[in-house]
Amino acid sequence: MARPIVQLPLTAEQKRALRGIVARPKAAQREVRRASIILHRADGLSQQDTAARLGINRPVVAKWERRFLQAGLAGLVEGARSGRPCTLSEQLKGEIVTQATCPPVGRSRWSARSMAAAKGVAVATVHKLWSRNMIKPHLSRTFKLSKDAHFEAKFWDVIGLYLNPPDRALVLCCDEKSQCQALERTQRGLPLGIGHIRTKTHDYIRHGTLTLFAALNYLDGKIFRQVAARHTHHEWLKFLKQIDRDAPPT
Repeated sequence: MARPIVQLPLTAEQKRALRGIVARPKAAQREVRRASIILHRADGLSQQDTAARLGINRPVVAKWERRFLQAGLAGLVEGARSGRPCTLSEQLKGEIVTQATCPPVGRSRWSARSMAAAKGVAVATVHKLWSRNMIKPHLSRTFKLSKDAHFEAKFWDVIGLYLNPPDRALVLCCDEKSQCQALERTQRGLPLGIGHIRTKTHDYIRHGTLTLFAALNYLDGKIFRQVAARHTHHEWLKFLKQIDRDAPPT
């Protein structure tokens, strides 16, 4: 006589969490499989039937069922593996990190290859240490600090206007971008498809430049925009008049 199937007990919260893992589009396959094991066992399937339905061996089902009974949902999380022990000294790791901001004489910056060669380690090791400490010698940003003595006071006035606008007021964030190039490729490219990427020719025909004026309504996210052939105060005044016509009454 066959032994009766013992149904795995689950709380409503546990069942909801497991179903969420199964339905999550970006969940790892191993996580979905472990959650499915527990759900099938809770529905009354035997270990053998659960293994057959998921295409795995019965000992795998027994293993994750046992871990779930011991630690709940936390038992389905795979523990950290020991891996190969690190052979780099803490001093060497510190040098790779701290010296990244001090390039050698005659060079503007360290590269991962040059640092690896100088320290006698693999390039991947330098990449890992730099990534872990958010060090990116190959990137740079431009900045410009205002020399206006009253810049900070003006800055907080603008921020205060955005955070606490007056009642029935229209708050706009305006900007302009000049010299937008109007380019046309010399030949038509192929669209994106299965097995090949989108293509375009390397050469183009230049049809001059345009100026883009834009204003963002801070309260409702609406954007007012206008394209002009020139970039003078006449075009800017014309754009302001367009905003006055198109903006809703306050």
